[in-house]
Amino acid sequence: MGVSGRVAVVTGAASGQGRATALRLAGEGALVGALDVDLAGLDDLVEEISVAGGRCLGLPVDVSDAGAVGSALDRIEVEFGPVYVLAAAAAIYPQASLSHLRDPAETARIFDVNLMGVIHCASAATRQMIEEGAGGRIILWSSIGASAAIAGHAAYSAGKAAIEGLGRALAAELGPYAITVNTIAPGAIDTPMISDVPPDPTYFEILPVGRVGRPDEVAHLVSYLCSDSSGFMTGAVLALDGGLSGINGAVRPEP
Repeated sequence: MGVSGRVAVVTGAASGQGRATALRLAGEGALVGALDVDLAGLDDLVEEISVAGGRCLGLPVDVSDAGAVGSALDRIEVEFGPVYVLAAAAAIYPQASLSHLRDPAETARIFDVNLMGVIHCASAATRQMIEEGAGGRIILWSSIGASAAIAGHAAYSAGKAAIEGLGRALAAELGPYAITVNTIAPGAIDTPMISDVPPDPTYFEILPVGRVGRPDEVAHLVSYLCSDSSGFMTGAVLALDGGLSGINGAVRPEP
């Protein structure tokens, strides 16, 4: 069955990896609840899915607001039915700064969106999944930055490392309900998020594939994790980074 006819909630859906995921799942027949703070981006997404014959409800939501998240998922349940898939892609990636952790407000905002936002969404979604009793799929977004230091991004890296721990814990807790929880750890993906903070040129010198990833490549992995074929995979952290995490700094050989 996969996601056809089932409800998929995608956060950060107005652009980048979240948008690619929403389009992919809608194309496979999912009823998509799209959450983002970017109303214009949501409107474009809803129109594109509708033109293609799919169904999408776009809701402007800041995932750091637990009440807003709960209300949004309640509305999605009323209009489409209970959530079966949660793809929690929403995150912020501020400009690198060595004084990053010295600004309590900036640090708190990063954790509020990147960690607490995921917790709010997972809490609201799993409540529906458990009540429905039909299982579910939860996909979280970590980052290669959770295991490879990124200078100036201490709070971002720490938050993403926490996501990996959260994913494992949720997998253990939700397994008895036939709900799987897996985490994707992307490297540099060609999205608006990294446009203001481009990778260091040396990144491409060591990266085995020699390029950044595409959002549709992330969406393809999400699609598998949402499918019935992935039912035995849970608690995993899956690197999607062009081989960066496996080379330990080795120089990429010339072709």
